[in-house]
Amino acid sequence: GAEARAAAILCGLSFDSSMMTQPTKTFSGGWRMRVALARALFVEPDLLLLDEPTNHLDLHAVLWLEEYLLRWPKTLLVVSHAREFLNAVCTDMLHLHNRTIITYRGNYDVFVRTAAERQLNAQKAADAQAAKRQHVQAFIDKFRYNAKRASLVQSRIKALERMAEVQVIEKDPEYVFTFPEPGAGVSPPILGFHDADFNYLGGPTLFRSLNFGLDLESRAAIVGPNGIGKSTLLGLISGTLEPVKGHITRNPKVSVTLHQHTFFVASQLTQPCSGNCIL
Repeated sequence: GAEARAAAILCGLSFDSSMMTQPTKTFSGGWRMRVALARALFVEPDLLLLDEPTNHLDLHAVLWLEEYLLRWPKTLLVVSHAREFLNAVCTDMLHLHNRTIITYRGNYDVFVRTAAERQLNAQKAADAQAAKRQHVQAFIDKFRYNAKRASLVQSRIKALERMAEVQVIEKDPEYVFTFPEPGAGVSPPILGFHDADFNYLGGPTLFRSLNFGLDLESRAAIVGPNGIGKSTLLGLISGTLEPVKGHITRNPKVSVTLHQHTFFVASQLTQPCSGNCIL
């Protein structure tokens, strides 16, 4: 039934049985995005439009979504920066280029190869056409005032006029990023957590007795399921949040920049979706 199908979708998106009974308002932003995705899949519209569907999913949920969409019985249009996801799910590519849309059969890797070949072939054709025009124009310039070659010159002029311009495919623009040189080096320690606890007002303890540090060579990734507290930990590191117990030392000479991925939660459907709806 409908309830079992909804539960199967939610389970695929990493909801456990207890989470399925919770109000949506109790979830973090990432989990609410999963609720919105689950609702879109459950409705099963004739045309499903997905804009960056993997942004808030963990690996398990991404793999499940790939398998689910491979069995999708209707039309799917997806925007994604996840190359592996596009390769697994899509059968066609719509390339927005130079104010038009060019269609390609195949997944993303096939599109990359085909588009490169198409651009190369178009450039070769344009170069060959240009060489031919130059050769004809050279003949015209050489014999333009030669009465014995007048008929040949006129023939070449007409041929030159009939030559169609070969459309060259413009390359996508390339961007160069420059970064300012860092100032004088700072001495460690850079940042340290010392028996730090944290919870939001009235909420459960998210971290207890954290003890770790970051130095100048650190290249760390924070991993874990949505809602576990990854963004909260970034807040503690950046100084936008402070521990409720213990302390955090931050080198005053170190500048910290926090960039957070924004999200939106789809608005509630105001009417039941019929078999012809577009979501």
